[in-house]
Amino acid sequence: MEVEEPLPPSKNARRARRRDLNALDPSMEESDGEDIGVPEVGMVFNNHTEVNRFYRKYARRVGFGVSVRRSSFSQEGTCLYLELMCCKGGRPRYEPKFRKRASSTTNCPAKIRVKLWGDKLLHVELAILDHNHPVSPAMARFLNSYKQLSGPAKRRLRMGGPGAMPVEEPSKMPMDKLEELQELLFGESKHHSFVERGRLKIQPGDSESLRLFFTRMQAKNANFFNVIDFDDEGCIRNVFWADARSRAMYEYYSDVITLDTSYVVSKYDMPLVTFTGVNHHGQSVLMGCALISDETAETYSWLLKAWIACMSGNLPKAIVTDYCRGIQSAVSEVIPGVRHRMCLFQIMRKAAERLGGLSEYRAINKVMHKAVYDSLTVDEFEREWNNLITFNGLQGNDWLRSLYECRSSWVPVFIKDTCWAGMSATQRNETITPFFDGYVDLKTTLKQFLGKYEMALQSKYEKEAQADFETFHKQRPPVSKFYMEEQLSKVYTHNMFKKFQDEIEAIMYCHVSLIDVNGPVSTFNVKECIFLEDGKRTMSKIFAVTYNAEEKDMTCICGGFQFSGILCRHNLSMLKFQLVREIPQKYILDRWKKDYRQLHVMGRPPSDLVPNNRVDRYDYLSMRCLQLVDSAVLSDKYRLALRLVREMEKFLLNSNTHDDTQPRIKSRIPKVNKPNTVSGQNVVGAITGNRSDGVKGPEAPAVMQVPQIQKGGAEKGIIPAGYIGVPANVQQFIGNQAAIRPSIVYMVPSGVDPHAFGNGVLMPVMYQQMFQVPQKPNDPMQDTSANGKKKRPRGQKLAETSQQSNGTPGPASG
Repeated sequence: MEVEEPLPPSKNARRARRRDLNALDPSMEESDGEDIGVPEVGMVFNNHTEVNRFYRKYARRVGFGVSVRRSSFSQEGTCLYLELMCCKGGRPRYEPKFRKRASSTTNCPAKIRVKLWGDKLLHVELAILDHNHPVSPAMARFLNSYKQLSGPAKRRLRMGGPGAMPVEEPSKMPMDKLEELQELLFGESKHHSFVERGRLKIQPGDSESLRLFFTRMQAKNANFFNVIDFDDEGCIRNVFWADARSRAMYEYYSDVITLDTSYVVSKYDMPLVTFTGVNHHGQSVLMGCALISDETAETYSWLLKAWIACMSGNLPKAIVTDYCRGIQSAVSEVIPGVRHRMCLFQIMRKAAERLGGLSEYRAINKVMHKAVYDSLTVDEFEREWNNLITFNGLQGNDWLRSLYECRSSWVPVFIKDTCWAGMSATQRNETITPFFDGYVDLKTTLKQFLGKYEMALQSKYEKEAQADFETFHKQRPPVSKFYMEEQLSKVYTHNMFKKFQDEIEAIMYCHVSLIDVNGPVSTFNVKECIFLEDGKRTMSKIFAVTYNAEEKDMTCICGGFQFSGILCRHNLSMLKFQLVREIPQKYILDRWKKDYRQLHVMGRPPSDLVPNNRVDRYDYLSMRCLQLVDSAVLSDKYRLALRLVREMEKFLLNSNTHDDTQPRIKSRIPKVNKPNTVSGQNVVGAITGNRSDGVKGPEAPAVMQVPQIQKGGAEKGIIPAGYIGVPANVQQFIGNQAAIRPSIVYMVPSGVDPHAFGNGVLMPVMYQQMFQVPQKPNDPMQDTSANGKKKRPRGQKLAETSQQSNGTPGPASG
């Protein structure tokens, strides 16, 4: 009997195995938050399916695609050998027949190799984790390895939800439906990331954590501000908050603000957005936080309006944002008069992701950097950009076309006439670090972040306190014998003086030549020898500098002073050439001085106060100051109280004040009076003239004056269908803080039922004289000294003195 020999595996079987290896495991979508670790030599797996699932989950989390490099199976289907690599592995093809097609391979070495041992298990024999190209979890969804329909999208297609359509064979579908299906499966569509728009992505328990966080922050400081935006179904869409210190710091550092959406763009689990400024040390200062549901223009408009309302309608002079169409539309709508620029660092980082797959990427990247960073004039930039597009065949690149259309908002040569306080990178080696760097990662949950929020702020405050200490108690060693260096060492903060010293040191690489003299105006060429990135090669560049000897005006084509507020090396070289010893006062900015806050207080109109002290005393002083404010605005001693507060503020900000000279603070529990509270219905009744509730308050004017807000700022209806937690300049208290609650009136828009509060738009404003509860004249707060004797409160003595000076008799002494 003839025995039939086993047939070799067919090509169809091998193709099926290869297709199974490249298929996306459905369990990946359900376990995105699982920490599976990293591949290591010595790991053991039961079969090739486990190996494939593990490595693809790891790749999805890191941000790269996976391809099968080699595989070997027995006739029974047992895996003998398997090698998985990065999808950019392999050498790019440079043959002429392939040049018309872009190559995505970069010969990436990242891979993993497993082999079957005698124990019938697959052992990892090689694991290379390093890549030679940028990896991005946010961009992983565009890789072929992950371009598959997610579970929610499948359920919508089956259940007839948004975007649902009959699942038919693509060849039998009409062209419009076919394109819609392909867009839903693989492209940017209105169902972005397959997440329902208009609803905040939060995990179970996050809502309760947020509520407890707001309650705790409001209990600690009544100036804490929060806004929550709900949709029509009562679900949270967006959240914004700012603590009291952020609102106080905005009074000082409102010239340039950064809206950082890097956590949202990078698809972090927590869609956190931050508003930051920069202090006189060059450090980032938090101006507010938000959680947003999507990246639409409507959402960003809501966010900007809420933030401006928090800051009492005061607009910044300039704002820096990421490159986003939604943000561009929102900024032009809400704050049209503010100078807007897009973060250059974020744009150049995206260029590596967008253009990294091109075969000539290195040459393209070099030309693009030259056009962006090295152009000194608009004509020079236009010429270099045209070379970039023409010589590399990039006329059809939509991303580069969109960048060019808004070039006036991100290319340094277009915006160097505006001072950005160093808040956006302008050099190749500069980077931008998020404010909460080190506290937020890709998988940080909202609950975890709120638990670390105060710790992160405390760390920032400590760094600022350390910078203050070094500024007043340390002196940087000089790097030259120039008097101009000694001149700024006495007035600038430690960090900013270090930047000026860097420019002083660079004078040795500059050579000045006089080109033309026209009366008091002289023109110079400053030739700078610039070291390239490798530190060995150099290149020469010429900068045109003009100097007016009569007006003491100087300008450099690099725009360094206008951009960062620090005199550039070219202007300093020109002053040295002209034998000018001192820097003109107009080029010594108050913004970087040691006593900037004191100068700001002295030059500020007496319209408001901003308490400033150390963090550990801030909460207590805030409560004491709020008590003072609540009493002062309801009495005729407003001007006296304001003058005393301003004097105390100047005293605390005096650079010569030491800890041992500051007044000692004693812990006292304020006496709790009956709170001045009324229900929302009674307030509306008072406004409309309905006094059926029997409460009789002081007469109010027929028309109440609502505080004016600058054009482009927040308006009365800033948050449709939203909820205002604590609006601007209105404090919300809980617990025993009700004794110092200010009176609040909810302004009801015309056409809205005043009793139907629901989701209506209500704008609270201060109204000082409504429902005022008279205080007992002989009921001052008591204080007891160490020997047990009662002391007269200081405020009472001041009040008696003021009354006597105004001709009113003071209270008779006992």
